[in-house]
Amino acid sequence: MRLLIIDDEKPILDILKKVLTPGGHSCKLHDNPVKAVESFKKHTYDVVMTDINMPKMNGIEVLKAIRASDKKARVIIFTGYGDLETAIAAINNGAYAFFSKPINFKELMDTLKKIESELDEDKKREIDYSRLMEEYAKLRDAYSSLKTLIAKSDKNPENRQK
Repeated sequence: MRLLIIDDEKPILDILKKVLTPGGHSCKLHDNPVKAVESFKKHTYDVVMTDINMPKMNGIEVLKAIRASDKKARVIIFTGYGDLETAIAAINNGAYAFFSKPINFKELMDTLKKIESELDEDKKREIDYSRLMEEYAKLRDAYSSLKTLIAKSDKNPENRQK
């Protein structure tokens, strides 16, 4: 999965990358939340992970900006200042999950596996929908052709009942 990870503390970014990369995740790191939001708007990410307390833009503001750009975006919030009010604000603004620092990496990996499974299901639904639309188009064309044949048949004097 492609992950966008935002934290103003470079050591945290480095640790997250070291933990997540071996699991097959591609990590784009940003220590500037404003630039991270710009990156989100230009590129495709499966998950955004962001700290709460950062200069220029806090994690809730990042969450709101990301969700305004993509209502389906999966955003995970983490913070070293985990209070109930912050967690409620994160969840109320559409955060997928909320973690306190130090991050429990097993729980984080379990959350990412759950998201990956959901993304796989979304892709399967999109493929099924595309196939259904192709079949619908074929049926619509066949029905249209059949209507044309019947109309021609009804106009032909030889086919009228005597």
